[in-house]
Order: sequence, then C-alpha cells, then structure tokens
Amino acid sequence: MNIAVCVHLYHADMWDEIENYLNNLKYDYKLYVNLPYQTDGSIPNNFEWETYVNSYEDLLKAKKDTYEKAIKHYKTYGYIEGRLYNREHFEVIEKIKKYKTNSIIIISPNKGLDLGGFLYTYKHIESDCDLILKIHTKKGMGSKERPSRELEVSGFDKAFVKGKEWFNSLMNGVLLSESQVDKIINNFKTDKKLGMVGYKTFNNFSLNYSEMKKLFSYFKMKEIKSNYDFIGGTIFWCRNSILKKYLTDKTIDEILDKMPYGYVVEPSINHAMERILGCIVYLENKEIKIIK
Repeated sequence: MNIAVCVHLYHADMWDEIENYLNNLKYDYKLYVNLPYQTDGSIPNNFEWETYVNSYEDLLKAKKDTYEKAIKHYKTYGYIEGRLYNREHFEVIEKIKKYKTNSIIIISPNKGLDLGGFLYTYKHIESDCDLILKIHTKKGMGSKERPSRELEVSGFDKAFVKGKEWFNSLMNGVLLSESQVDKIINNFKTDKKLGMVGYKTFNNFSLNYSEMKKLFSYFKMKEIKSNYDFIGGTIFWCRNSILKKYLTDKTIDEILDKMPYGYVVEPSINHAMERILGCIVYLENKEIKIIK
C-alpha cells in the first residue's frame, strides 16, 4: 500500500517527538511536512530580522540590512511569498531532510489550525496514495493573543500537562509501536469496511453543528445521523479513496477561504471540519475503528 504521512508542524520544537513516533512506521512512505507562517499582516512574535535578511540573497543585495527595512519588506512581500523568518524553521527543515531525504516541505499560511495545514498539504499528495496518516503537534496552550480555555481555567502548568497527555494519547493511537502499526496496516488490507483509525471516537456535534451546516453543501450532506463518529484531535489513519472523493482542489480552496487565521476555540469551522472528516467515512459505508 502506498502511504502518505502528513505532518502539520506548528510547534517546530516538537519535531524530535514526531520523529520518535515515526520510527515505529517501518513501511515505505512519503513524508509531507507542513510549516505554517503568519499571514495576517502583523509581525510574528518570533520574527528574527537578521535571520530573515541573511537567508535570502535578494534581500542582502537589496540591502534590507536594518530592522526597519526587514520589517517593511516582510509586511509588504515576505508573508505573501511564504518566506521563513527564524532560525528554528531553517533548522527543523534541515532535521526533516536529514531524517528522510525525499521529504516534501509545504510552507502555508497559518490558517485553519492543523486542519487548514492538512488541506494545504493534501493538494500535494500523489493520486496513487492508498493510506494517509494525518498527525500534528499539540500543546493545548492556544496562542498569546487567544489562550486556550484550558489555560484560562487551569493555568499554565495544568494546561501544559493536559496538552502533553492528549498529544501522546492521540499519537499512541496511530504510532504506538511497530506491532501496533503492523496491525493497523494489516486491518486496512483485510477489512474492506475499515475507513479510519485513531485513538478515540466522539460524536458531540451540537456545539459546532451550526458551523457544520455551512459546509454541508460542499460534501453533499443533508443531515448528520446520531450514530456518526469522528476521531477527536484529528490524528488518524484514513483510506485516501474516501478523502479524495470529497477533498477536491476546488472544495479545499473554498473551505480554506472560510477558515480563520491563527488559533480559535470552538465553535469554529475548524472544529466542524474535524467532525465532517469522520462523517464522510460513514457516507462511504466505511467504519471508524480503534486498533490497539
């Protein structure tokens, strides 16, 4: 089976953790890594103007060699062109390429959280792909401008611990060990009804249902049955035959156009898409399973 691994690497400092999990995947696969950049016209908190200038020969030749000139260029051109602006990005790309030399790096706007990153990435996946593994970094902290509800309610320490636990639980659902991965792949080979695999299923639609209704027409949905489930946290294995029927380039562009920049809390179109990805599995008469 042809496998595509799609990684949304918002937290570049978590690559080493992602890499450790990927070591459990001994099958041949194509690695796609999405690095989001800030595109709302503001200057990112981690913007390093000297790194930005020194990384691009045209900026050096144009003598964008002061903070003010670098900032002006980034706000006018840099974010539109998807230029990287800190050492961490360049360093993690080097790590990724060292880990898997034929990796494909997709630089995209920071839009739609991990689902937006996945949609940008999906447009690059080869048509003969059979299985997709969608994973992403997660800390559960939100952003400086929009802290997560957990951070607001519980404080930094508890939110950090809970975010770490949730990330590991989700990853353990898809890449816990070589034997678990073997079991998942073999189940996809032998069980034609199997459509998606992840850590845990949910069916709580009510809070995001109004956002889901905005997307129904794109997926030819009229209603959602109460027995439809989805993988909460959107780290999962899925048959590509299901996804490519619904995620056409046109549909992806239309959905991305609706997605907000940066971090958001539910209800949101991002959380609606999380649920709809589960629903389309059932629309194709397939099942979502938890395989341990």
